[in-house]
Amino acid sequence: MSVRGDEGGPQSRELLRLLVALQERGQRALATHLHDGPMQEFTAILLELASVRRRLPDDLAERLVAIEERLRATTLALQLPPSAFRLGNDARHALISGLAQRVDGLLVDRLDTELHVEEDPPTYEEIAVALAAVQVLLLASNPINAGEQAWLSARSRPGGLDLCLRMHPSGHELPADEARAARLRPVADLIGADLRHDAESASWTATIHLGRLGRSTSSP
Repeated sequence: MSVRGDEGGPQSRELLRLLVALQERGQRALATHLHDGPMQEFTAILLELASVRRRLPDDLAERLVAIEERLRATTLALQLPPSAFRLGNDARHALISGLAQRVDGLLVDRLDTELHVEEDPPTYEEIAVALAAVQVLLLASNPINAGEQAWLSARSRPGGLDLCLRMHPSGHELPADEARAARLRPVADLIGADLRHDAESASWTATIHLGRLGRSTSSP
């Protein structure tokens, strides 16, 4: 795998880590708001409906049961997924969860992965940097719409984490998009990624080596 080492430097890595930490804080704040506000209100409404239902004729009570089921389904749909960095998540599950929550379906319509992180597993901090690197590259590729398909390889070694991200932009994008290349190049340089374009297929590939730092596994 072609890598450029750590040209991005510790400052860019700290910025990437802070990006994911900000997302984690925002998710926790939103989860708390939902739990203390709308979720409790939904629960109160369901209890009141159950009380009313017990005093209704059978036919009306059955209709109310259907309404209650819809409300319960709505509350489940509003619940946020648990943090990728929650206790008990190993490196593989943390990386899979983070990609599912922040990349797949949001920045790209389809994300295929090849993950080899069981041996010499990356820390939460290293996973946070990897997630942020993938996000900023995909966002720079197309700040408005999701790409069509991307493939990500992650391989953990004693010396760090090797990433390879290949992106196939949406069909409506031009094969040789100079604006896209101009957006991607500064981002790749900032984080120390080796960026290669294929004008014929309109795809690009970024490879990056995240050298091993500390071994702390604390959440971002």
